[in-house]
Amino acid sequence: MSIIKWCLVVALLAPAVSAQAAKKNKNMGRASVEELSVVKENKRLEVSFYLNLDEVKPQTYKAMRFTPVLTNGDNVYAFEPILVGGRRQMILAERHGDDSRLINRRKQNEPLFCQMSTDFRPWMEGAQLSLAQDLCGCGGDVRSQEQTPLRKLMFDIPVYEVKPLMAFVKPRAEAVKQRAESGSAYLDFPVNETVINPSYRRNSEELAKIIATIDKVKNDTNTRITYIRIHGYASPEGSFANNRRLAQGRAEALENYVAQLYGFPEDIFTVESTPEDWAGLRRYVESSEMPRRAELLRIIDKDEEEDRKNWLLQQVDGRKSYEFLLREVYPMLRHSDYTVEYVVRPFSVEEGKRLLKTNPRLLSLNEMFLIAQTYEPGSEEFSEVFDIAVRLFPDDATANLNAANIALSERDYTAAANYLKRSGDTPEAVHARGVLALLTGDYDAAESLLRRAHEQGVAQAAANLEQLHAKRENVRLIEENM
Repeated sequence: MSIIKWCLVVALLAPAVSAQAAKKNKNMGRASVEELSVVKENKRLEVSFYLNLDEVKPQTYKAMRFTPVLTNGDNVYAFEPILVGGRRQMILAERHGDDSRLINRRKQNEPLFCQMSTDFRPWMEGAQLSLAQDLCGCGGDVRSQEQTPLRKLMFDIPVYEVKPLMAFVKPRAEAVKQRAESGSAYLDFPVNETVINPSYRRNSEELAKIIATIDKVKNDTNTRITYIRIHGYASPEGSFANNRRLAQGRAEALENYVAQLYGFPEDIFTVESTPEDWAGLRRYVESSEMPRRAELLRIIDKDEEEDRKNWLLQQVDGRKSYEFLLREVYPMLRHSDYTVEYVVRPFSVEEGKRLLKTNPRLLSLNEMFLIAQTYEPGSEEFSEVFDIAVRLFPDDATANLNAANIALSERDYTAAANYLKRSGDTPEAVHARGVLALLTGDYDAAESLLRRAHEQGVAQAAANLEQLHAKRENVRLIEENM
């Protein structure tokens, strides 16, 4: 077959197909188009497809015409028709020396590949590409022939931008806002003694840390101290019985020091102790690069009496490892951990706004949410409130969910995914995961999650499902016309 040429049809005045011919068409079969490709490149329109003739039954003396045609309003562009005939048409064509454009139906067992191109004209954007099928070989205007729609040409399709709605959750108000400040003091004591000497070695610095923590809470008119918890630890050298006495005695010494300094009542304190801090020792050895690290860990993990394990540690490497532990590690295991627990009064929104800049730890999640509602969604101030909230309450599901919504709004998908890991499985969290899937192109997952959220009553899910369907259609049109 020769290369197919293009022709512009401005007006076709041939008579329409007769009713009798149209009736015959029903029995002649129709061609179908497979693997259609339409590409606009360098101001040229490239069209290719396979024409399947399996159902085509040519008439005895007339050739069928299959004409790709573009229409858009009054504009029509027809390609040179593809002529298909039977045995007699081929014989006649050969006799007249004109068989170059005629396809022999009997010999065409596979779909026929067709390829053509032309200059792209502005009106062709949005035009309908169809296959005009002149099954009776009657000729005439292609617009009067049976039309099989193939594709609407949409090349300059704008990308649909998804702007999902977010479902923020208002945190529950705290009946009592309880907070805590914690730390560790590494106080030095003379051998076997439990009395605190503030001027002994570095004790003044360590005691200053405790005093600063207590003063921070005590001197704030918005707070009231409720408990002070002290937990004393001793290191594993020496006998376990003596270490039990030292750990408890030194914790009580710290309690007495603080009580006398501030005049706190006894019932505000809780004092506990751990005779030997084996857990702290294990953490250090495991994270270290000590030469006999594995052997030391095996001893530490043994289900043995503490004195026995202490003796075994001394046998490793001719006491070299033990001497290192005594010198570099055991002093860190002699410590008193303290926690100052307190309650915070409630704040108005205006008070909360000031504290958000100076001491946000005193605010509850509910108070922060109410502050955020006074700002325009999407504004820097609005986002900042939720960022502060999740930093202060990193394990709270609601704080993480609202932070995920902010990250989604800012198109920070990595941060959103991390927040959503700690957001629980509420309907709003399901909805946020659906929005993440929508924005990252996982449309099947988005459909499932957003529908689930919609069924669970998340109002924003309905609008986001509509955007999902619009985006899917937009993607389909763009891919179809690439």
